[in-house]
Amino acid sequence: MKVRLDPKRVIATIERLTLRIKDRFPTSDLYEVGRHLHAIALRTERTASRIGRPVWALRLVIVALIAAFLLTVATILIDYDTEQQVTLFGLVQAIDAGANVLILIALGAAFLWSIETRVKRGRAIRAINELRDIAHVIDMKQLTKDPDTVGFHAQPTAHSPERRLDAYALGRYLDYCTEMLSLTSKLGYLYVESFHDPGVTEAATELENLCSGLAGKIWQKIVILQSQPHAQ
Repeated sequence: MKVRLDPKRVIATIERLTLRIKDRFPTSDLYEVGRHLHAIALRTERTASRIGRPVWALRLVIVALIAAFLLTVATILIDYDTEQQVTLFGLVQAIDAGANVLILIALGAAFLWSIETRVKRGRAIRAINELRDIAHVIDMKQLTKDPDTVGFHAQPTAHSPERRLDAYALGRYLDYCTEMLSLTSKLGYLYVESFHDPGVTEAATELENLCSGLAGKIWQKIVILQSQPHAQ
């Protein structure tokens, strides 16, 4: 049995994480980011499912264009045969011209048929780029959460960020950020799961690397926080 990432479970996990953030930090910007991520997750399920299905309307248009082109070429060849006396030289010319026409038809058909793939790829990459944006937003929300200021008599300046979190609350806040980054990368993978395309796979991999790198920096803060005397 093939194991697949269930979009509904991912959405449920994001929703539960958002509620957990609301319980502890109801007025924080991180809660608003969680709500936004949940809204993106709902759109991701629909968009990924749509990308994974054939676009029959586009395929019908492409087939109609190819058929119209073939009909036009056949009409021209029939008119040419009825007006010209058939000779060996003319037959060779006709075969050579026909081969060139077939090559052009094949190239044109391949180009038209690739339109669907390129349209889907564009949609998926735009959606993944939106996830990259929110990953950077999550990172911005933790930049001023410095574990070294907890439990010490820090001397703030006039422009220092406001710090109200104790050691435990700061640890939970940072942990929520790492969970959100992990779930963001999971949303990107949903597009790979529904649409096997090298460009989409590369974009999702870059998103995963970005989220892993940002989460790694946050975990360094968590380790520093847990190593301090007040965390014991």
